[in-house]
Amino acid sequence: MSELTRRRFITQSAVGAAAVAAAAAMAVPAVHVRGAESSLSTPLLRWGIIGTGTRGNGTHVPALKEMAPEFDVAALCDVVEGRLKAAAKHWGKAAATYSDYQKLLSNPDVTAVVIATPNLLHREMLQAALQAGKHVLCEKPAGVSFADAGEMQRMAESAKQVVMFGMQYRNTPKQAKIHELIQAGKIGKPKYIVQNSSRGDWNLNPDVWKYADPKLFGGKPQNWRFFHAASGGTLNEFSCHYFDLLHWFADSPTPSAISGDGGISVYTDGRDTWDHASVTITYPNGVKAVHTLSLFGTGRGDVTVMGEDGSIVMVGDTFQIVAAPRKKGRKSGASGSREEDIELDASKRPRGGADPAVLALYADFVQCVKTGKKPDADAARAVAASRTCWLAELSAVKRAEVKWNDTTA
Repeated sequence: MSELTRRRFITQSAVGAAAVAAAAAMAVPAVHVRGAESSLSTPLLRWGIIGTGTRGNGTHVPALKEMAPEFDVAALCDVVEGRLKAAAKHWGKAAATYSDYQKLLSNPDVTAVVIATPNLLHREMLQAALQAGKHVLCEKPAGVSFADAGEMQRMAESAKQVVMFGMQYRNTPKQAKIHELIQAGKIGKPKYIVQNSSRGDWNLNPDVWKYADPKLFGGKPQNWRFFHAASGGTLNEFSCHYFDLLHWFADSPTPSAISGDGGISVYTDGRDTWDHASVTITYPNGVKAVHTLSLFGTGRGDVTVMGEDGSIVMVGDTFQIVAAPRKKGRKSGASGSREEDIELDASKRPRGGADPAVLALYADFVQCVKTGKKPDADAARAVAASRTCWLAELSAVKRAEVKWNDTTA
């Protein structure tokens, strides 16, 4: 980890970085080129986006455009020239461009930053951004190790600025509806939750950032998600969102015990990150949850919440409330019956453009800046999700259940 410094990130794409550096040298800070436009309104925050790949350009640029004029984008940073140009074009207004994120942080026009870079850079960049006096929205996860997570939480909780993490899944209409139904008592007290996720292999876009580890692939740079040192593991990269949801549905901020299993069954190409996993979580209030993940199965993403009086079953945009088999005098072992179908409000379904769940993050960010409230997606949530991932891996190594405090973060 110590070998991957900021300089390595900057120089990873030599040709792209050189070209972008030349462009950065000629770039004029955004506030000086808006002209009359700047007099029309004064944005609450002027953002700098560090990392303009899939998340930075595909997710955060549309959200910030949607949030205008409350927010503006003053600067963009990436080591790959093509990604940087694409993001600048997507934003469509004047913004400074950089290949060195430290230069972006030195831009006085930037008052808040999005960190949308590979996971192993999150801790370093969060620290630098806070030292530069910027508010921060850091993409998940909270680093790549227990040490990363603990230090990021310490920095976030002691900072005067707003620090939020990209844990937006609780804001998605479907997941929010499930939580609403649980809280409304539709199934009684939750007891058992099953969440399944199946998808294809890691992002194989040729523009993805490359990481080199002398112990893997003969030291040849590869997709950073192939490396545990760069991603923090498959669960940390993909499943931290789902663990955050399970903690929410179980109404417990942290588990009490975790049992995990997983490994590599299909993608035996030299990577050291799992391609499948099964995790069982026990909460202090007695709720149990199971999460499964596969990178080689057919597309699947579903959740069933089983309570004392029935179950919530998600089927597309419909939520089925199914009575418990023992309810209403049924004989033991009898199948439950569907009691109610609840359609997701059509107005809450995504219709393209900005992700409504991410917009909710930004809306909360506004309130945090204006009123000083604590972010909903704070460091504690991000750290709890990542810790669940690493304890599941530890359980697999030990071949035994582990307690929440078995390893000090």
